[in-house]
Amino acid sequence: GRRPRRRRRRIPRSRVTRLPAPAAVAPEALRGRYPHELERTWQPAGAPAVNIRALRHEDLALERRFISGLSPETLYLRVQYSVTVASERDLERLLDLDYYDRLAIAGLAQEAAGETIVGVSRYARVEGTRRAECAIVVADSWQGRGLGTELMRTLAAAAKARAIDCLEGTTLAENARIAAWARRFGFLVRTEPNSGGLVVVKLDL
Repeated sequence: GRRPRRRRRRIPRSRVTRLPAPAAVAPEALRGRYPHELERTWQPAGAPAVNIRALRHEDLALERRFISGLSPETLYLRVQYSVTVASERDLERLLDLDYYDRLAIAGLAQEAAGETIVGVSRYARVEGTRRAECAIVVADSWQGRGLGTELMRTLAAAAKARAIDCLEGTTLAENARIAAWARRFGFLVRTEPNSGGLVVVKLDL
């Protein structure tokens, strides 16, 4: 006859108690808090190290010196910087930052004059939306070294963490260099109709 089948004794599995995942920081909680986590050092080939960090209101003098050192051509091609000497009101506006709706990321290098801003990327949220207008400008002597890409990469990551889904910017059609750079970075580039040669760039995050 058949042997009776032995019933296997089921050994209860020990329950694995998972540790709770760390609570994600709500984007709104970042408003007004200086973003130390964005600070880092970038070492370009054949150039001094660049400290990348968010700008503060105390950086007014550095921002003033940065704008005054830009060439007329760079100023002309960057519609956000249309004067060689920024007024105190202009500087106050540029550094009116809450690190959530308005943020500016700078690259700073040690030069003969001391610590110097060599590039800035910034965004300002379109009120009540998840879109922001962005801009970037790099000192003439630092153009073509990859600094713009590093600054925009940092800005895009910070914008995404702050509930922004899309960065948009404008440049002049004759500024073929920045349009080509924007395409390489991943921006959608198109000429605005009936705008007199204004190019719009858009990056979905």
